[in-house]
Amino acid sequence: MKRALLVLAAILVVSPVFAQSAGGGGTLGTSGTLDTSGSIKQVSDLYPVRVDVVRVFSHAQGFRVVYRKGQTGFAEAYVPSTWFVAGGKAQLIRAHGPVYPYMVVYYKSDGTFSHLKLYVQRNLSDPTWGQISGDPGDVFKVDTIKLEY
Repeated sequence: MKRALLVLAAILVVSPVFAQSAGGGGTLGTSGTLDTSGSIKQVSDLYPVRVDVVRVFSHAQGFRVVYRKGQTGFAEAYVPSTWFVAGGKAQLIRAHGPVYPYMVVYYKSDGTFSHLKLYVQRNLSDPTWGQISGDPGDVFKVDTIKLEY
């Protein structure tokens, strides 16, 4: 019995050494340097900008998103509901957690707007949700989102 335990302990001690020397893939090569295949060094076509959202106001025509601008300021963006279709310019992701709500706006390499993802609290009675009452006018007739910093 003691011999079996000693053999098992020796295998457990030696096996991590073999696993590390086997290479195991990853981004590090056998010489310990970064992968030189170019997959990490490629220039991206899209550049994400993440903003912390304070409140999301819903309306039949879209969402008014109030987000933090700098440390003490606020700005707003109007996202039309017509953007929230498959293959559209926006995606609404409902989840639960302390990090929500936030928004990620994607810009192309030339600086033009591509699309956005709005991450919100799943529960509509959460204090981060609100409603727009009345006629909002033409504020939802937008083609692009230009964030203020």
